[in-house]
Amino acid sequence: MNQSALPDLSWILDELVEFPAARHAVLLSADGMRMAASPEVTADLADKISATGSGIQSLSRNAAQFVGGDAVTWHQTMIQYDGGYLFLVAASTTSYLVASATIDVDVLAFSDRMAKVVERLGHALAAGPRQQQDELG
Repeated sequence: MNQSALPDLSWILDELVEFPAARHAVLLSADGMRMAASPEVTADLADKISATGSGIQSLSRNAAQFVGGDAVTWHQTMIQYDGGYLFLVAASTTSYLVASATIDVDVLAFSDRMAKVVERLGHALAAGPRQQQDELG
């Protein structure tokens, strides 16, 4: 994805990782391409997490029938690890926001913060058509 074609979204990711116990955040397109990342995330890690996030959301959507039938809509996936959590939310119809936090994070408050971030960004999160990948600056 051509990073220069996107608005600078780093400010909102910076705000998200300032939340108590938050670690990192990556914005990705539905097809798994990184759109933006918080400051301490390298380009390689952002690419890896973007591909992983795309796969996780696909698997999560496919599990909807198990939850309540075909009409169930996926909103968020949370995975717990020994050292913390990974959160993935729909940011628009064509993008997702993935964030990590330590084990000490207030899960409900952080999930709410992610939802508010998505609301604030609105159309800026809509991923455009895929173009050649540039390096994160």
